[in-house]
Amino acid sequence: MANTIGYGQAAVNNTIGYGQGAKEGSSFSNLKSIELDGVDDYVDTATIDIGSTNSISFWMKRSTLDNGVVLGDVNASPKYAIWLDSSNNLYFKLGNNNAGFAQLNSSLFSDGNWHHHCLSRNGIAVNYYIDAVLQTISVNTLNAATGTTSTIQKIGIRTDLQRPLNASLDEVALFNTNLSASDVTDIYNSGVPASLSSYSSLVSWWRCGDSDTAPTLTDNKGSNDGTMTNFSTFSTDVPT
Repeated sequence: MANTIGYGQAAVNNTIGYGQGAKEGSSFSNLKSIELDGVDDYVDTATIDIGSTNSISFWMKRSTLDNGVVLGDVNASPKYAIWLDSSNNLYFKLGNNNAGFAQLNSSLFSDGNWHHHCLSRNGIAVNYYIDAVLQTISVNTLNAATGTTSTIQKIGIRTDLQRPLNASLDEVALFNTNLSASDVTDIYNSGVPASLSSYSSLVSWWRCGDSDTAPTLTDNKGSNDGTMTNFSTFSTDVPT
């Protein structure tokens, strides 16, 4: 499938309309994000296991072409991570060594604009969406990924503190189910982050500044608060 994007009308003053991500119908304000410098900034979280059926949702803005890890745990078995390289490739690993390894390529990874990302996994079946559009995975050995765990320990860097991410992140969320295409469309919300509070499958949700006091990124669903490491300020650059 071509890497195209469907844009819709953004909500005024960065408040949401309606959709599954905002079932309660109340206004939702998103005013802050985190900006990682690609040198040593990252967020430390507790070790969170979301199983082999899960989804990861986040907003990212990146204008550089360099190596950087979005999130994951390279010390786990099987390893679980999402990372970017210097050639507009995004990779995710669902197993050890080269098992469970997949790749997709898109200029959207470094165009300097905010984009919504969602990885939706059901065992070895994985879908990856950018701005609610299903992407084509160009290299796929996921049939080797048989692990039943998916653990997250760090945001913005590997667990061995390698490959720091040079990008802005917002509304990072973990789910213990594989989100459907319609779920992803609702969360994308025509390009404006929507509330995730109505999703019963939500495990952890870091708003990346909104209602947070540095250095803590509050987990708005669970008890897995994140700790900002080597940085202490929030950005007001957010998806709109």
